[in-house]
Amino acid sequence: MDLDIAINKGNPNKPAIVFIHGLGMDKNIWIDPSKSRILGGRIPLATLLSKRPAVKDFGFCKEEPKKTSIISTGEQHKVIKTLFNDLYQKNYSVLAWSQNRPAGPIDAIVSELEQVIKSARKMTNAGIILIGHSRGGIIARKYLMEKDSSIRGLITISSPHKGSSIAKVACYLKPIASLIDPFFKNVDKGKFSSSIKHILNFLKSNALKELLPNSPLISSLKDEPLEWVYYISVGGTDPTLFCLYRWRWDKLKEENSWRWILKPQELFSVPEIFHKVIPDKIFPDEIKKGSGDGLVSAESSKIPWSNEHYEFALNHAQILFDKGVRDLLIEKINKISS
Repeated sequence: MDLDIAINKGNPNKPAIVFIHGLGMDKNIWIDPSKSRILGGRIPLATLLSKRPAVKDFGFCKEEPKKTSIISTGEQHKVIKTLFNDLYQKNYSVLAWSQNRPAGPIDAIVSELEQVIKSARKMTNAGIILIGHSRGGIIARKYLMEKDSSIRGLITISSPHKGSSIAKVACYLKPIASLIDPFFKNVDKGKFSSSIKHILNFLKSNALKELLPNSPLISSLKDEPLEWVYYISVGGTDPTLFCLYRWRWDKLKEENSWRWILKPQELFSVPEIFHKVIPDKIFPDEIKKGSGDGLVSAESSKIPWSNEHYEFALNHAQILFDKGVRDLLIEKINKISS
C-alpha cells in the first residue's frame, strides 16, 4: 500500500507520535497548515483561524482615502505553529500521513493506520501515542479495537465520540444563501460568497452525515478502555467558524482637519447566521456558544472513559494550534512517556 507519509525521527527511547487527520483533510493540517484546506477541501484553514481585523488609522487627510478593500474575512496569523513540530523539537519521533480517501470508508483508513504504525514501531522502543483530530480520533478508537499493546496513549482533539448532529439541520441551510447575497452587492462575489457556500455544502455532505449519532460509523465503535492505554480528550466551546467584516470610515474632526480611521464592522458569522433559519428547539449544541466548536459538541468530544478531559473556548480548527492547548498536550505526553 502506497501512502504519503511524513516522518521525522527522534529519540528511540521516547514514544513515537502518530498523527491522524480528520474528514476531508490531509497531513498538512499537522505539518504545514498554510497549505491546508478545510470544510470540504475548498476553504483555506487560515480563514477559520482569523481574528477581528485591527483598526486602520490613516491620519489627517483632506479627502477620504481610497479603501484597499471593502470586505474582509479577518486578520490571519502570519505563522501557525503545530503540535507535530513542537514534539519533533522535543526529540520525539513524529509521523503523519495523508489518507488515500479522507472521506472514504473508515475500515480502509484503519488499514492505512496499521501500516503507519508498523513504520512507527521501527523508530521507538518506548511504544506509540496516537493523536487524532475530529474523525481522526474515531479512526484511532477503531484501530484500538485490535488491542495493540504497543499503544501507550490516545489523545483526541474535537472528535465526535457520540457523533455530531450538525448534519441533522442541513435541510434548514438552503435559505442562508439568499441571506448572504445582499452583503456582496457591488463586491466581487467570487471569493467570499463562494467560501460561505462551500462551507454550507460541506455541512450538508454525505461525508458529514456519516458522523451522525446513530450512523453505522458511530454504531460500529464497540471498543472498551484498555488498561495499558492512557486516554485524553480535548473539546472546544466556541462555534464561530467564519466571520465576515465590512470596512467603514470613521472621521474625527480635529481643528481644521479630518482624521480618517477605517474600522471593521461585522456583517455576519457562521454559525451565528444559522439562528435566522434553524428553529430554537432543534438548534444543535455543536453550534451553540459555550456548548460546541462549530462541528462537534463539547459533550461529544469527551472519550467516554477518558482519564483526563479538557475544554477550551476555541473552534474546531483553532483548537489544533492554540498555544495553551499545545502546551497542555506536551505536558501530558511527557507524563505518558515517563
